[in-house]
Amino acid sequence: MDFDIKAVQTAIEEANKAIAVKAVNAEAKSLEAFEKANGLLIEMTSTKETMTANKAELESLRKQLNDLSAEMSKPKFTKGAELKSWEEEIAEQYEKHAPEMLKNAENRTPQSTPVVFSLKSSPYSQTKAVTIGLDTTVEAVGSASQYTITENTGIISAIRQRVLAYLNNVAVGSIAKEYALWMEEVDESGTPIFIGEGDAKTAVSVRYEERNKKAKKIAVSAKVTMELMEDLPQLISYIQTNMMKRVDTVTENQLFNGNDTGDNLAGLVPYATAFTGGDMASSLNPLTVNDWDVILGVISQVKKANGVANALFVSNGKLDAMRAAKTTDGQYIRPEGVLIDAQGQITAWGIRLIGTNALPSNGSVDFVGGDLTSVNVRFRKGMSVQIGESGDDFINNLKTILVEQRLVQFVSANDTPVIVKGTFTAAKALLDTTT
Repeated sequence: MDFDIKAVQTAIEEANKAIAVKAVNAEAKSLEAFEKANGLLIEMTSTKETMTANKAELESLRKQLNDLSAEMSKPKFTKGAELKSWEEEIAEQYEKHAPEMLKNAENRTPQSTPVVFSLKSSPYSQTKAVTIGLDTTVEAVGSASQYTITENTGIISAIRQRVLAYLNNVAVGSIAKEYALWMEEVDESGTPIFIGEGDAKTAVSVRYEERNKKAKKIAVSAKVTMELMEDLPQLISYIQTNMMKRVDTVTENQLFNGNDTGDNLAGLVPYATAFTGGDMASSLNPLTVNDWDVILGVISQVKKANGVANALFVSNGKLDAMRAAKTTDGQYIRPEGVLIDAQGQITAWGIRLIGTNALPSNGSVDFVGGDLTSVNVRFRKGMSVQIGESGDDFINNLKTILVEQRLVQFVSANDTPVIVKGTFTAAKALLDTTT
């Protein structure tokens, strides 16, 4: 009897590959392999003769199934995963296209079209939240033909980049067109009044006007050697730390400080209203007013503008100084209503204080925020990666990697009063009674 062992072995190999990249269908592939194997095992052990004749194949098949079962039980195998991370997406698509790219390089044949990785689960995508960090570990590679007293640890020490915080605290979405459009209410007229039965009703009206903002693109490219292309873990690390992370950092700079001219985004700082202190203006003793009072002033100003403050970005230096402030007898100054959790996150009277290094370095703004639900970021195109050839790449044995994304940020004119900016020094002066 001719048993189709090769088909079962192929199914097991596919299942192992799916587990290795944590693919969505890893569990289904594994169960399919076990089902095929069980059917084959029943046939191969149906009689004593077939068991004896196929003893070696049976032992090999059982070993492969045991190994697959062990892989499924490891922590890295996540059953029922709904989405892949961007690293898994690159790994899966790389495995699909790498043989062709490497074969083209070996045969000195130009690559006809770029390979495009659409990272649907990128850090700023709405399909899945993925935090991009500085994960720089790659597998060490050795050589059996040489002896050395050193050992490659597989670690790449990357240049440190800023921890990103902006997009986790504003309203993020996507658009399908080049321009984001929204409606603003203007010229409200008429006043509702209580009336008696049969009295004429008061007419009220408001005019709606269209507003729009164009999505802007940020893109970077880099040349890599074919040797790097052959090392998938190192390639992913390079794309992550040298390209995607840097694109995200510059994007956040623009989301804070962009001046809305040319190819720049419209930033939060230019949108924001200068600190006034709201109903707390000129109300505090100049001898005791402190930085924490400024937070209360922001809350008061947003409330006076008919908003609800929920978060405030504060420069890390100022936030550290507030956290470390002490009385003359060495006691920390932490007013009632200020909470610091185990991770060091600060909440003051119900609003989050978010430390950042992205505010202007010249000290012109120490804080910006308020009702951040009014800040809108829309992605026309999420983070994408393309690998192809440009210029003389072919003759130089190189590939070009392109990373890009398109997005727009806007705040309605009706909402700018609930976004507040300022410096602590100027804000404290506006709060004391001598102003």
